[in-house]
Amino acid sequence: MVLVEKEADVAHHQSSRNSGVLHAGVYYRPGSRKAELCQRGKALMEAFCQDEGLAWTRCGKTIVAVTDDEIPRLDALAERARANGGEVHSLNAEGVRQREPHAAAVAGLWVPATGVTDFQAVARQLATRVREAGAEGEAGTTVVGGR
Repeated sequence: MVLVEKEADVAHHQSSRNSGVLHAGVYYRPGSRKAELCQRGKALMEAFCQDEGLAWTRCGKTIVAVTDDEIPRLDALAERARANGGEVHSLNAEGVRQREPHAAAVAGLWVPATGVTDFQAVARQLATRVREAGAEGEAGTTVVGGR
């Protein structure tokens, strides 16, 4: 078994440059595979980070409507989140200000289950685990084909 990485080390591109958000399933159609995998994947990632001693936090997320015409979309997101088994709280303008003092909004949602982690650290730990399982590491190697 060989772990191949194009760069000198793992996670030099998207994995280390994303927001690190562990999404709570707000945006996916209820009952869809994406909604199911989002919830399951978040729980598995939290457990992996916990087990491996990697930093993560469930910090929550505030989603805002900045104009009244965005409120129906916010309401639809709240319905989706609840249908996907997520906890979501509706906020008025003052509630948004209390959570996010610099956000100018007419309404919002508070999604407490959203979290964050360092995906570069996660990728490095996954690579370590794969190597510990017997894989050889081949950094700086580009895969150009396979069978």
